Amino acid sequence: MRKITLASSIASAITLLGYWGIPAQLVGSTGITPETAQEQCEDNPDAFFASVRQQAEADLRSMTETRSSLRTSSADVENLHAEVQEKLSYASNAAQDFRAAWQADSFPVMIRGRAYTKNDVEAQTSSLLAQIDGYNEAIAKYTRTIADIRQHVEDLTARIVTTETDLGLLDTRCRMYKATHSESDAAALMAAVDSLFTENATVISASPIRSVDEMIRDTATATPVSHSRAVSFLTGK
Repeated sequence: MRKITLASSIASAITLLGYWGIPAQLVGSTGITPETAQEQCEDNPDAFFASVRQQAEADLRSMTETRSSLRTSSADVENLHAEVQEKLSYASNAAQDFRAAWQADSFPVMIRGRAYTKNDVEAQTSSLLAQIDGYNEAIAKYTRTIADIRQHVEDLTARIVTTETDLGLLDTRCRMYKATHSESDAAALMAAVDSLFTENATVISASPIRSVDEMIRDTATATPVSHSRAVSFLTGK
């Protein structure tokens, strides 16, 4: 009964190796197959364990590279956020200047180095309000994206630390299994391997953060503002 259970455990792990992405030729080179799993694992488990370690180290490299890339992207998005915030501040202040001039009701009026009629002030205010709307929406998107990036970086960092720790624990479980060849040690080993790669796969395959170029393309364009809304703003309503 023990042989059937242990063979089943090892065969299950071999199936998972293919799922996790370990090259078939690597598994094949160890001579481990579902039919000979128990015998091969008992005679030479090191090749099987080496395959598991190789994939774990590949996961670590992938997660570390992704984390570095995300940190760079976060800095880029934060720069965009600052640029748009500056534009929003300028547009908001300019809108207040046009409101003050419109309420003074003395036309033409010089505003920021240019003469405006009353109709010009209303048209320019409509344009400014549309830009302000667009800037506010862009800032909201950038803020959400920065938060998403930071969360993903935290998730990756946690998995990197956990994977490094689990690798050490896996070595211990491997030694225990090689020393005892017991069903309980085999089950504990396979459970540890399964948990390690399943959780790594979840983090690695998480929806990627959009590139900065994609974000720029997706940023809301200014939607025209009605004349009535501009006049309402100018009157202070």
